[in-house]
Amino acid sequence: MSRLHALIAEDRGIALPVTVSVLFMVAGLATITANAAISSEHSTLRDRNAKQAFQAGNAGIEAAMYRTNLMQPGSQQCAYKNPSNGSLTVSGVQADGWCAPQTEDLGNGQSYTMRISAGQSLHVNGQSLVQRSIVSTGTASGVRRRVLLRANAATGEPVFPQGYGGVSLDGITLPNTVQVEGGVGSNGDIYMRNYAYVCGKVTPGPGKTVEIRNSASVCPTGDTTPAQQSFNLQPVDQGDAPTNNDNARIGSPPQPTGLDPCTDCDSIDWDPSTRILRLRNNSTLTLGGGTYSFCGIELEQTAQLKIAVRPLGTGTRVFVDSPDQCGGAGTGSVHVRNSANVLNLNSDPTTFQLYVVGSASIATYVAFDGVDFPMDLVMAVYAPYSTIRIKGDTHLSGAIASKAIDLQNSARITYHERIADITTGSPLRLYRPEHYLECTSVATSTTPDSGC
Repeated sequence: MSRLHALIAEDRGIALPVTVSVLFMVAGLATITANAAISSEHSTLRDRNAKQAFQAGNAGIEAAMYRTNLMQPGSQQCAYKNPSNGSLTVSGVQADGWCAPQTEDLGNGQSYTMRISAGQSLHVNGQSLVQRSIVSTGTASGVRRRVLLRANAATGEPVFPQGYGGVSLDGITLPNTVQVEGGVGSNGDIYMRNYAYVCGKVTPGPGKTVEIRNSASVCPTGDTTPAQQSFNLQPVDQGDAPTNNDNARIGSPPQPTGLDPCTDCDSIDWDPSTRILRLRNNSTLTLGGGTYSFCGIELEQTAQLKIAVRPLGTGTRVFVDSPDQCGGAGTGSVHVRNSANVLNLNSDPTTFQLYVVGSASIATYVAFDGVDFPMDLVMAVYAPYSTIRIKGDTHLSGAIASKAIDLQNSARITYHERIADITTGSPLRLYRPEHYLECTSVATSTTPDSGC
């Protein structure tokens, strides 16, 4: 027992050093943990600020696009916001070809500074375009991020991409024995199936492809190279057509001796208030005016809508207004079915131009369903928010341009050289995004878009 007591007495002085050592270890671990937490919090905070800076930069891009499309400045002009009252004005570009910087405080330590370039002319895909660059620097709690957007607008000179019988903003599939004499263009992929045939350019969108299967083919002079710039279809500019038009020539109800004569007139339904035109049975209606504005056109059985002989250099323009202005879904479209047809008594497609305003939220279409008629459809159809559908053994001479194209069976399109003469006559320029890039946080030279 005495020996045991001696051993215990010898270990009695170890408790304090052990306790101190343990405390130092705990303190060290706590310090490491705290440093890691602080570092993680700092990293998280910086990531959050970086994301907010990107968002602020994108807000500058969106503001620039909105102001430019709203104010419609000339190519050497810019839209500016007055920071004191928020009003928008138009003024010229600076000597360096860029608009003066515009800065806006977004609150919560976020802001952007953006600049817009003057418009530069482009001639691509058979179109005349104007391109602008927008550079925007977003800042969030001292963190900077810089982005660039190149945006294009079609000038409408000409309206239809030159040389292209059909252009679609969506991808296109050409099946069955569909034939196109002229170019086919799309902002998406282009698929050719079965015995489809194109003699002209087959142009998919930037970075997209052409896929040819089965016995489909492109003539030896064709070209399947992807576009370098997207096709750009401006919204329909109908001006004052909804109120200043030749609709009164039809009469209510239509009469055989009216300015726009008809046959089997009892089979024609026309309501000037709703602007819906329906032809059925064996009825015919011959449009002889220059401008018409409808909310919908329906032809069925063997009815015919005719375009009167027009003097050289003049034509009939038919506008189909948007569903938003015509009562919603079920309006804003054209439907020709059974053995009905549209007969242009002229051989020039510029004499009959069909413009469908369409809607970004309500589906609209121009449909020739099952039409099998010995005469060609001589016309130009422009519907940038709608689908154009042609089925059956139908031959359209002219051109079509729309959001989507649906060709089936033995549908044929032949591009007509006179299509290039169709222009809008409108100064409207609606810019759409083309290329988006991330840039260095600071410009690498005095040029605003350097480092992008």
